Amino acid sequence: MTASPDAVDTGDRGTLTISEKAIEKIAGQIAMETPHILGATGGFLGIGGHHDEDSRPRVKVRLHGKMASIEVSAGVRYPTPLRATTENLRERIRSGVSSRTGVDVRHVDIDITSLVGGSTNTDRRELQ
Repeated sequence: MTASPDAVDTGDRGTLTISEKAIEKIAGQIAMETPHILGATGGFLGIGGHHDEDSRPRVKVRLHGKMASIEVSAGVRYPTPLRATTENLRERIRSGVSSRTGVDVRHVDIDITSLVGGSTNTDRRELQ
């Protein structure tokens, strides 16, 4: 008698290894999809780059077994509230990475590299 595929012990399926680079891409995509968070693009050695909504923020991941520490460097749209925006980003990364990978995200450091003005011209003033 042979065992049906449904009866296979889950311990016999093999192992799954998720690289730091894969988690960096997942976290970067989550950050890019977060309102008011901007990624960096262009430039050379930090010169001439700019931030936009169509680029992923820079992400660095350190894995410790099934736990991860994540560092995010991103621009933030000005004048959004920084504390609320970064807490939203932190929670989205924590829950999104955990649900997609099974890795427990213990720590998310966020480095705000720039504040970028909104798409409206803030130098204009309305005459009254």
